Amino acid sequence: MRLKELRKKADISQAELGKILGVTGQTVLNWESGIYEPKIEHLIKLADFFNVSIDYLVERPKEVSKADEIYNELSKISYDDLLKYIKEKLKENDKQ
Repeated sequence: MRLKELRKKADISQAELGKILGVTGQTVLNWESGIYEPKIEHLIKLADFFNVSIDYLVERPKEVSKADEIYNELSKISYDDLLKYIKEKLKENDKQ
């Protein structure tokens, strides 16, 4: 879990973070050490506090589908340019 990295970057102690979350510094230490996992309510508070997603916090890899990859590439092209390209390709196909 990225908790320790985020906490150090924010320059706060385990005790300070624990106080913010309503747990002890020892609990934060246990989370950072992997002895215990935080409850979902604490994961939500941690994600909100550090302004990250829970997936990022727990280092869950995000798999990108082929459709998402295509959408991401197409979203880089303006709507007008995309329509122009499609129309040109349709005209080329009609000529064949």
